[in-house]
Amino acid sequence: MQSKTTRVNGRDLGNQVAKQIARDLFSGVYKPGDMLPPETDLAESLAVSRASVRTGLQTLSALGIIRRQAGKGTVVEETHEWNMLDPQVSRWMIEYANPNPDFFRDIYEYRRAIEPYVSALAANRATAQDLAAIERAYDGMARGLKEGSTEQFTQADISFHTAIYRATHNLIWAQSVNILRPAIMLVIEKSNDTAEELSESLENHRRLMECIRLRQPEAAFNAALTVMRRTATDLGINPTRNDDESSAMIRIETLNGR
Repeated sequence: MQSKTTRVNGRDLGNQVAKQIARDLFSGVYKPGDMLPPETDLAESLAVSRASVRTGLQTLSALGIIRRQAGKGTVVEETHEWNMLDPQVSRWMIEYANPNPDFFRDIYEYRRAIEPYVSALAANRATAQDLAAIERAYDGMARGLKEGSTEQFTQADISFHTAIYRATHNLIWAQSVNILRPAIMLVIEKSNDTAEELSESLENHRRLMECIRLRQPEAAFNAALTVMRRTATDLGINPTRNDDESSAMIRIETLNGR
């Protein structure tokens, strides 16, 4: 009988090395500017070959997390160099870290700038199938609230916003939510976990859904802003820009789908 054991090859070991070092980085064992131990020390401590260590370091270097200096060693890059939007980096952050508050703020500011516009586009372009997907996600949020399951509420919340991005029928927006999904998931989980009352969040999402269903792009834009204001409150973030300033950036012809 053939063994079911999967043989670990060099590339798999390299990925495991990258994952182990990433855990140390995101949990604060190593900080930006720190030098990593020499390859020989890493190989010994991780019980792998130097070749596997080099493969793992190459992965981290490609993600902007470390910089390898010939003859000097490997230094941890400043966090602004890290490719935080890479799904792998976001997953590591979710799994290993209590992320820097700046990361929450940055993702919040991205969502606050983009999602009102995306919601307005969805109000113009959503098909019956899109509306059904948004409603299913909303129903999942409602069930999560009723059953007292923050986890279920959060997963449905993520699906709700994903469905709105896809309802724009714009390839770039639809792909961007896939790329950013782990980071957005982290922010939504954090805001829902710290929220005093999820019923207000549910009502804000219902209003946004109705604006999209009724083909009211400007109302959808404003409803999405309300959702984001609630998110800021739950995250303890002080928005740096006035809502009116942000709203003024969207021209009426855009809201009308021209």
